[in-house]
Amino acid sequence: MQKSSLYHIQLPEQPNAVAFVNGMIARDRSGFFWLWRNLNSIRQSTVKAPGCIQVKAGICGSKEIIMVSYWESERFLMDFFRGAAHRQMMQFSSRHPHSLCLYNETYRPSKSGKYSHEPQGMALVYGS
Repeated sequence: MQKSSLYHIQLPEQPNAVAFVNGMIARDRSGFFWLWRNLNSIRQSTVKAPGCIQVKAGICGSKEIIMVSYWESERFLMDFFRGAAHRQMMQFSSRHPHSLCLYNETYRPSKSGKYSHEPQGMALVYGS
Protein backbone atom coordinates (compact mmCIF):
# COMPACT_ATOMS: atom_id res chain seq x y z
CA MET A 1 0.00 0.00 0.00
CA GLN A 2 1.41 3.40 -1.03
CA LYS A 3 1.47 6.13 1.61
CA SER A 4 -0.08 9.50 0.59
CA SER A 5 2.37 12.33 0.05
CA LEU A 6 -0.20 14.96 1.07
CA TYR A 7 0.84 17.11 4.04
CA HIS A 8 0.15 20.36 5.91
CA ILE A 9 2.58 22.82 7.45
CA GLN A 10 2.68 24.25 10.95
CA LEU A 11 2.14 28.00 10.77
CA PRO A 12 3.30 30.29 13.56
CA GLU A 13 0.57 32.01 15.52
CA GLN A 14 1.48 35.35 13.89
CA PRO A 15 3.03 34.52 10.49
CA ASN A 16 5.24 37.20 8.93
CA ALA A 17 5.24 35.78 5.40
CA VAL A 18 2.82 37.12 2.80
CA ALA A 19 1.54 36.02 -0.59
CA PHE A 20 1.23 38.76 -3.18
CA VAL A 21 -1.10 38.39 -6.17
CA ASN A 22 -0.29 40.78 -9.01
CA GLY A 23 -2.23 40.91 -12.27
CA MET A 24 -1.83 42.92 -15.45
CA ILE A 25 -4.25 43.24 -18.34
CA ALA A 26 -3.33 45.03 -21.57
CA ARG A 27 -6.16 47.37 -22.53
CA ASP A 28 -4.75 48.62 -25.82
CA ARG A 29 -1.92 48.04 -28.31
CA SER A 30 0.61 50.05 -26.29
CA GLY A 31 -0.18 48.07 -23.14
CA PHE A 32 -0.03 44.78 -25.04
CA PHE A 33 3.45 45.44 -26.39
CA TRP A 34 4.71 46.79 -23.06
CA LEU A 35 3.36 43.73 -21.22
CA TRP A 36 5.02 41.18 -23.49
CA ARG A 37 8.25 43.15 -23.79
CA ASN A 38 8.61 43.44 -20.00
CA LEU A 39 7.00 40.27 -18.63
CA ASN A 40 10.21 38.27 -18.23
CA SER A 41 12.16 41.15 -16.69
CA ILE A 42 9.33 41.79 -14.20
CA ARG A 43 9.40 38.13 -13.19
CA GLN A 44 13.21 38.02 -12.96
CA SER A 45 13.47 41.20 -10.90
CA THR A 46 10.86 39.81 -8.51
CA VAL A 47 12.66 36.45 -8.20
CA LYS A 48 15.94 38.24 -7.42
CA ALA A 49 14.45 40.68 -4.89
CA PRO A 50 15.62 40.32 -1.28
CA GLY A 51 13.00 38.47 0.77
CA CYS A 52 11.23 36.92 -2.21
CA ILE A 53 10.88 33.17 -1.63
CA GLN A 54 9.16 32.06 -4.83
CA VAL A 55 7.34 33.44 -7.89
CA LYS A 56 4.66 31.65 -9.88
CA ALA A 57 3.68 33.37 -13.13
CA GLY A 58 0.83 32.43 -15.40
CA ILE A 59 -0.59 33.54 -18.70
CA CYS A 60 -4.36 33.93 -18.50
CA GLY A 61 -4.73 34.97 -22.14
CA SER A 62 -3.01 36.99 -24.82
CA LYS A 63 -3.68 40.23 -22.89
CA GLU A 64 -3.47 39.08 -19.26
CA ILE A 65 -0.87 37.69 -16.90
CA ILE A 66 -0.92 36.93 -13.19
CA MET A 67 1.96 36.47 -10.78
CA VAL A 68 1.85 35.11 -7.28
CA SER A 69 4.93 35.77 -5.19
CA TYR A 70 5.76 34.63 -1.68
CA TRP A 71 7.68 36.96 0.61
CA GLU A 72 9.41 36.47 3.97
CA SER A 73 7.58 39.53 5.24
CA GLU A 74 5.52 42.48 4.11
CA ARG A 75 8.55 44.71 4.77
CA PHE A 76 10.49 42.96 1.98
CA LEU A 77 7.51 43.37 -0.35
CA MET A 78 7.28 47.08 0.46
CA ASP A 79 11.02 47.45 -0.20
CA PHE A 80 10.49 45.86 -3.61
CA PHE A 81 7.79 48.44 -4.41
CA ARG A 82 10.39 51.17 -3.89
CA GLY A 83 12.79 49.54 -6.38
CA ALA A 84 13.59 50.22 -10.02
CA ALA A 85 11.48 47.40 -11.50
CA HIS A 86 8.29 48.61 -9.87
CA ARG A 87 9.13 52.23 -10.64
CA GLN A 88 9.52 51.35 -14.36
CA MET A 89 6.02 49.84 -14.45
CA MET A 90 4.52 52.82 -12.66
CA GLN A 91 6.26 55.24 -15.05
CA PHE A 92 4.75 53.46 -18.05
CA SER A 93 1.37 53.41 -16.33
CA SER A 94 1.49 57.15 -15.60
CA ARG A 95 2.50 57.96 -19.21
CA HIS A 96 -0.20 55.61 -20.60
CA PRO A 97 -2.93 55.61 -17.92
CA HIS A 98 -5.45 53.68 -20.02
CA SER A 99 -3.09 51.02 -21.43
CA LEU A 100 -2.91 48.61 -18.49
CA CYS A 101 -5.36 47.37 -15.92
CA LEU A 102 -3.27 46.61 -12.83
CA TYR A 103 -4.43 44.89 -9.67
CA ASN A 104 -2.76 43.44 -6.62
CA GLU A 105 -3.72 41.86 -3.32
CA THR A 106 -1.65 40.81 -0.35
CA TYR A 107 -2.54 37.83 1.85
CA ARG A 108 -1.17 36.58 5.15
CA PRO A 109 -1.76 32.87 5.74
CA SER A 110 -4.33 32.06 8.41
CA LYS A 111 -4.19 28.27 8.11
CA SER A 112 -2.06 25.72 6.35
CA GLY A 113 -2.67 24.85 2.74
CA LYS A 114 -2.28 21.31 1.43
CA TYR A 115 0.93 20.22 -0.21
CA SER A 116 2.25 17.11 -1.90
CA HIS A 117 5.78 16.12 -2.76
CA GLU A 118 8.26 19.03 -2.81
CA PRO A 119 7.34 22.20 -0.92
CA GLN A 120 5.85 25.18 -2.78
CA GLY A 121 4.67 28.60 -1.63
CA MET A 122 4.24 28.92 2.12
CA ALA A 123 5.66 25.43 2.61
CA LEU A 124 9.02 26.87 1.51
CA VAL A 125 8.78 29.38 4.35
CA TYR A 126 7.22 27.33 7.13
CA GLY A 127 7.78 23.71 6.12
CA SER A 128 9.83 21.61 8.50
